[in-house]
Amino acid sequence: MRNIIHNTVERPRHTTQSTAASTTVTGREELSFIPISPDSSDDEDHSPTPIERQQLYERQQLALQRQLEIQQQQQRQRQQQKTGPPPPPPAHYIMVEPSAFRRSNQLHEQNTATQPRQTGSLVTPLLPQMSQLTLLSTDMDPSLLSDLSRSFIRKIKALEHVRELFCANEYPESFTGSEAVTALHSILGGRIPENYCIKVANALMHSRPILFEPVHYSQKSLITGTVYNSPDEIYTFDEDAGPNEIPNGVFTALSKCYSYTCHPQQGGCYAPQCPNKKENFEMEFHTEPDISRQSSFRSNSTINANTSYPHISWAERAPKELLDSISKREWERQEAINEMIYSEEVYRNDLDTLHDLVVIPLLESNIIDDQKRKQFVSEVFNNYYELRDISTALFKDLLDLQRRYDKKCVPMIGDIMVQHFPFFEKPFTTYCPRVPLAEYIVGMESQANPELATFLAEVVNDQRMRRLAFRHFLLNPVTRMQRYKLLLSAVLKKTDQDHADYAYLNRCIEMIGQVAAKADAQTAITEKRVEILKIDGALTFKQGESYDVQLGDTQHRKLYHRGEMKRKPTNIEVSEKSDIHAFVFDHLMLMTKHRKTSAGDEYRIWKRPIPLQMLFIQGAGNFGSMSRVPSLGGSTADVMTAGTGGGGGMNTGGTGSTIPLTLHHLGHRGRIYTFFCSTLEEKQQWVDAIEEAKAAQKRRQGDSYLFELRTLDDSSFRFISTAATSGGQGKVTCSVPFVTIDLQYKVAIGTDAGVYFKTVNQNNLRRVINCENVTQLAVMDKHHILLVLADRTLKAYPIDALNSPTNIKAPERLAQEIAQHVSFFHVGFCNNKDLLVYKKKKGASSTFSALEPLCDLRDSRNEKFLTQRTGFLGQRSNTSWFRKYMDFYVGADATNIHFLKSKLNVVCERGFEIIDPENLSVARDIPDQEDPQFNFVQRQTEPLKPLAMYRIQDKFLLCYNKFAFYVNNRNGSLVICGSGRSPLLCEWEGTPEHIVYQHPYIVAISSQFIEVRHVDTGELVQIIPGDNIRLTYYNGGGDMPIIHGCMTHGQKPDTQLIFNLWLDPERAHYASRRHPFSQIC
Repeated sequence: MRNIIHNTVERPRHTTQSTAASTTVTGREELSFIPISPDSSDDEDHSPTPIERQQLYERQQLALQRQLEIQQQQQRQRQQQKTGPPPPPPAHYIMVEPSAFRRSNQLHEQNTATQPRQTGSLVTPLLPQMSQLTLLSTDMDPSLLSDLSRSFIRKIKALEHVRELFCANEYPESFTGSEAVTALHSILGGRIPENYCIKVANALMHSRPILFEPVHYSQKSLITGTVYNSPDEIYTFDEDAGPNEIPNGVFTALSKCYSYTCHPQQGGCYAPQCPNKKENFEMEFHTEPDISRQSSFRSNSTINANTSYPHISWAERAPKELLDSISKREWERQEAINEMIYSEEVYRNDLDTLHDLVVIPLLESNIIDDQKRKQFVSEVFNNYYELRDISTALFKDLLDLQRRYDKKCVPMIGDIMVQHFPFFEKPFTTYCPRVPLAEYIVGMESQANPELATFLAEVVNDQRMRRLAFRHFLLNPVTRMQRYKLLLSAVLKKTDQDHADYAYLNRCIEMIGQVAAKADAQTAITEKRVEILKIDGALTFKQGESYDVQLGDTQHRKLYHRGEMKRKPTNIEVSEKSDIHAFVFDHLMLMTKHRKTSAGDEYRIWKRPIPLQMLFIQGAGNFGSMSRVPSLGGSTADVMTAGTGGGGGMNTGGTGSTIPLTLHHLGHRGRIYTFFCSTLEEKQQWVDAIEEAKAAQKRRQGDSYLFELRTLDDSSFRFISTAATSGGQGKVTCSVPFVTIDLQYKVAIGTDAGVYFKTVNQNNLRRVINCENVTQLAVMDKHHILLVLADRTLKAYPIDALNSPTNIKAPERLAQEIAQHVSFFHVGFCNNKDLLVYKKKKGASSTFSALEPLCDLRDSRNEKFLTQRTGFLGQRSNTSWFRKYMDFYVGADATNIHFLKSKLNVVCERGFEIIDPENLSVARDIPDQEDPQFNFVQRQTEPLKPLAMYRIQDKFLLCYNKFAFYVNNRNGSLVICGSGRSPLLCEWEGTPEHIVYQHPYIVAISSQFIEVRHVDTGELVQIIPGDNIRLTYYNGGGDMPIIHGCMTHGQKPDTQLIFNLWLDPERAHYASRRHPFSQIC
């Protein structure tokens, strides 16, 4: 049930038309309210009774007969306004007592008292137009608060079609104070003076539920809690109110006389207290108004050391002699100074109110959980205490100035302000930009914490809050910073240029303007951060899906563009359900389906988010090779070009005058997305946003990518399968760097046609071994032995002899055959021994043999080893280059082997098996397939392929072809990464065939691209795209990592590019030893 308002205003005893009917309380002339159209009028169809029709007809005739007399009377009244006292009201006038409303505001009365005094009649002739008489008929009773409210709403909303206020976007239902007064004046039939209409407006604003309230730009109305008949004060209806949530009650002051035949035009009736009697009106007109309920929020007007004078105009405190001696311009200047001082006191008191009624109770109560209470207060209220300190210091000096010149003119105020403003920048530029974030935090916490929502709703009832919402006090420093310039400008406007205060005031306006500009720029950044937080909170997922889009870290997140993307080629300007709402962030592109719910906007993720490194713009219908490899030329060409077959050029017209925009998501989970833009400009916006985001990401990583592709050869090896074909060297399969006896840096390259030696940074290429199907190469540096696996036969060669230009022996005479039917081999260091380990497949199992080299073939004392041509397993094994260290067996098909400090790690189809060469009976499987922690590995729908395992500090990083995760080195338990929501360090974007480690990055090599991730966080930090990418060499990492690869040349599709994947140690942010080849090859 609505609250009934009793005695809100008192009925005027006589109705009169004010002499200032066309003049506002501020002295400015305004046009009377004119209905826009018949629809905007409050007239309603009504069928009166015969008696009512007769009475109405008589009133109309009487009004028409005396209209000329009324106009003449108005002219006489205007002539007497400047000279004589107000004449008594004529017989057909109804006088209004302005002080009759008990809910009037003293502050407003005092404000209007400062306006230039006008003399003349206080009465207004009744305009007996038909619309006025109809408005006051029985179909709309102005004494009923609900009727008056509905009529008022209709009048105001009719204005929206003919004018637009500056704040219409923020407050769509806003209106000015002068519009409110004019509307009420029209609704009440013009028989109530405008100053009486102000009191009616105040009653509507203070009703329950409130009908309207001031916007935060209207600081004057917010401070005094009253309505001003001014075009500069803006008010708005409650946007959250329902259609039936309007005030209910009775305006007793507007009720009719209880005598049915008594009307305002008749001068009263037999009733002693008839409201239409002239004498009753005149008696109450001169009664002092009751202002106790709407006085200043500071109920005690006693002046002490910390408060100024009661809020009255400067003229009311100044002696009459002083007022008579100064000019109107100086008078207005003193009023502007007085407003500056008073408003500073109100601002300071509001900060005290925020501290006493909100901040301290939140800190001392259990409204917010103890764990986050201090953080909440710090994030929401930030450095409000600094603002209190600087405002208190400023107000103290202003108050001293005011008291020093009590009952005198204040000569200057700018000199005081200019002393304080230098201390304003840091507090204001710290607090104001964080207000949007503070509002968001309060809103989110209020949704999750009903106690906080209740507290903020109830604290408004405290007298010191002046019925202003909590948001007013949170925003107060922001609006105050803007008001300083307005208040100072008002003083400057009334200050002569030769006045001593003029320069100070100009300097103050300049200083506060700079502070405001800086705060506004920072606020814009915060608003964008809040927008990202709101997007993050509105994201939802399809059932069974979940993605970590990392939008919570707003310090590093930025939104470059958002909008609708059409999935169908149509030029119809309607939003279809199939349309996609896309976001381009600084790290990924998000495609969602947007819908509105009762809780607000909802964005359901449509397809997997696309990391920017994986996003490319396709220029035509088919996805072909890239025009350029990003890291080779120092710049990135991310736009994909069409292949030679069937692509054609871009169709700028599209289908149905739409322009296609095709995005390619690289990787096994990616796909090609084709959208349609209405115009080329729209498409260019998306292209520019993606390119800008990718460029910013590149700048964050440095001037170039973390890993660089340094060319080893880009012209020698074409895609020719056999060496018999002229000019062909076959497919490159492997490579290995080495240093010659004369300290030249060379690379051995294995192909389908044999083994080639090439000097780094030179074009000389020489085939040293003629054989087919070379699959693996390795060099044992300490022993200068080249190992070659070709046609599954493993052989060893003296590398110096092969490289020597004077060598005349055939390579086969120099070689020692080690084993046949070898699947793969590796060389490394384990248990303080250099070892060669090779694998043979035996059924579904794998057998390994470990050999230890015996000699350094470069040492002249070991020349005897070069003269022997017997096989390793021959009778004269004492001259062989190797001796058997051990054999071991693994009951699964092994694909790789890694050397640990004292153990060997065998990569097989079921996982990873740790072998102790000194104790073969002890073996350890990682991960433990019996441990339920690793069910996510066993329950994969598609078979997993283990690729590599690396020891990183006290953990093992297990890398599969789909993902990677950590296990504890000691007990093999799962190590949870990141936020704890997933056991995985990362999921690969591609389908890697090889995974290598170079601290602090893990590098996954797929056929289409190389992805680089941070080994601690799994964050994707770089993508290097290409065609037919494959790993040709990796020395196992450690302190001297070297990574070689091969891909199709970007500009020469028939040529292979051999490269060194080089990482600058400064970009890696760690210090390590570098292999001599790491910078050269």
